[in-house]
Amino acid sequence: MTALAMRERQSPVGGILWMVGAAAAFSINFAVVRYLQDYMSTFEVIFFRQLFGGLMMLPWLFGAGLGALRTTRFPLHCQRVLWSYAAMFLGYYALLLIPLSDSVALQFTLPIWTAVLAIFILGERVGIHRWLAIAAGFAGVLVIIKPGFEQINLGIACVLAATALYAVTDVIARSLATTDRTALIVFYSFVLPIPFAAIPAGLTWTTPGLDLWPALLLFALSSTAAQWCLTKSLATADASLVSQVLFLRLPFIAAIGWFFFGQSTDAFTWIGAAIIFVATYALARREANVAKRAVTD
Repeated sequence: MTALAMRERQSPVGGILWMVGAAAAFSINFAVVRYLQDYMSTFEVIFFRQLFGGLMMLPWLFGAGLGALRTTRFPLHCQRVLWSYAAMFLGYYALLLIPLSDSVALQFTLPIWTAVLAIFILGERVGIHRWLAIAAGFAGVLVIIKPGFEQINLGIACVLAATALYAVTDVIARSLATTDRTALIVFYSFVLPIPFAAIPAGLTWTTPGLDLWPALLLFALSSTAAQWCLTKSLATADASLVSQVLFLRLPFIAAIGWFFFGQSTDAFTWIGAAIIFVATYALARREANVAKRAVTD
């Protein structure tokens, strides 16, 4: 582990608090995205997210100087933002098709997807405990989508695909955090996608009225805060510890969905989310114990 990673990865409490901030920011962000998509395309929403996020990072760049942009892993930054753009589009578009709370609950499968990717892409050897946790997590998904009672729609498919892609970006972010500072990772995550995000946004462009600018500002603030808090949390504490905190998004977004959009959260969503939570918590604890034994042996 590099000196940078050792300096930052030293505060479990700090990592948890950063992730609480990320959960709150993501919840606000999702609600604003859902609101904005009544007035503009998903492509345009993503473009504004990237543009405003990049502008909000300019004070950091002016203070740090162009030398702060140096990195030996620029191709990996580019790879991350490509996966992130695809995940963003799928996740944002799904908000038009299914309730906010259902979308967030299904995104709780992110640690499960990460474990699956580690098995099939990284070739990790796994035991029965991880397979049981993965199976339980997907059982929770089945409870939420209620197969046999309701038709599995495009929104559910989009959320699950987006979550799988976010798992890829999280793995890359954890790798980048061992060598690059949080501000640099966040800066590139906003700035690099702007050129290719502008093309589909331009083709579907609707000029926002003045009444939408407060929402756009809140969108920019919550997007930047979410990225910063998430990256800082992953750089400050082990992912197996802090990733569970993101489950706070469900009560946050359920309250927002009920108050602002008149959306209710049914019992299936809460039960399924609870099953996924238990599965991912058990998976995280198991992985943490394995890591501790590996260090002490």
